[in-house]
Amino acid sequence: MLFRCSVVVCVVALSAGCSPSTDEGESPVIVQPLADALAGWDADGAQETYDTESIYAYIDGHAEVFLAYGMRRCVSRRYSGPGGVGEGVVDLFEMPSASDAFGVYSHDRNGEDVDVGQGAIYRLGWLSFWKGSWYGSVYSGDGAAREDVIGLAAAVADGLTDTGDAPELPGRLPSAGLDESSVCFLRSPQILNAHVWVGTDNPFDLGPETEAVVGEYVLEGGPAHIVIVRYPDEEAAVRAEERLRTVASDGAGTSAMTVGRRDDLIAAVVGGPEGDQTSALLEQALGGE
Repeated sequence: MLFRCSVVVCVVALSAGCSPSTDEGESPVIVQPLADALAGWDADGAQETYDTESIYAYIDGHAEVFLAYGMRRCVSRRYSGPGGVGEGVVDLFEMPSASDAFGVYSHDRNGEDVDVGQGAIYRLGWLSFWKGSWYGSVYSGDGAAREDVIGLAAAVADGLTDTGDAPELPGRLPSAGLDESSVCFLRSPQILNAHVWVGTDNPFDLGPETEAVVGEYVLEGGPAHIVIVRYPDEEAAVRAEERLRTVASDGAGTSAMTVGRRDDLIAAVVGGPEGDQTSALLEQALGGE
């Protein structure tokens, strides 16, 4: 099982045993490669590239989060801080779409919101952001100042010409009682189980062709999660609804679950109270745009 903190671990865990390719003498893998100097930081070595196989070695066995969102490649470079103070590692992950880049970013949103890219979170020595189809990580664990880390991340983000919209589905989550930092866009059952356990058999029938969002709520009757899934068509949603109602009725492998469907959308309240409050949440989640 994945854990919400796994993104924090994987973007900073390095392995000396990996075998990346370098971009010197090769066609660039992105339109704007990581520059030799950015915001006062100087590159320490060549840019390196990792594919869907070599990424396992680079991030020390925690590649599943990125692969769950369809990662295509990772571009990485090390930098020395302004005035020689601190070292930094920049990782750029190319995802299939802006929605997937946002999804990786949303997997861990605990921290301080900062103005980098299309959304960014800063923790002590580490900043994550998304822009277009790219998810970015800038990590400095040895004393670089907050403003220097943010400056490096902003320079990287500004060098990306790709832009795209965040997915629409998170906007369907009812706002009352929602912990905004818990909102995660996803496509895979592993990522969903990292946020709320629903069992090992993929009861929502999640996959590359689905879109889903989960958010945590503080309700009068206790904490709960809302899961909303958009399926490729209504027929797929009907099949998933039948399976979910079976899971909800026997209670096997998950918390109490209340399920609703409208056209190709399914919403479920996992945990929390039953009754009018839950019904109202489902109605809001399945409501109009």
